[in-house]
Amino acid sequence: MNMLGSEFQRLESTLVARERMQAAISGNIANAETPNFRADQRSFADFLAEQQSAGSSGRAATTHRMHFADTDSRQNLSMGLFHRQQAHKMDGNTVDIQKEMARMSENQLMYELSMRLIKGKLGGLKNAIKEGR
Repeated sequence: MNMLGSEFQRLESTLVARERMQAAISGNIANAETPNFRADQRSFADFLAEQQSAGSSGRAATTHRMHFADTDSRQNLSMGLFHRQQAHKMDGNTVDIQKEMARMSENQLMYELSMRLIKGKLGGLKNAIKEGR
């Protein structure tokens, strides 16, 4: 019997997806001055779908377009991995540092909200255990 339920698993998947998104955004920011660097523009929904499909199938999700494709069609969500627009800079780099900083701030706030939801769920479980003495 799973006392925490599927809602806790969804929240866990959300946290992992937020962490992966933070890493992608950090990579974009770190490479803002790298010539010909293509920004990773995947959305939170892309990271969450990868996390959920990896967790539900027990198989590792492909994280790079050169990895072997999985038979699960949900793995093809990250086909738009790189920004396809022409570079705004003369060096071919597609990173817009202001947009990346805004994405990072939003992602951090949503991560903190997810953590508060988990703390609330665990607090409710703790209260139920205390009252059941």
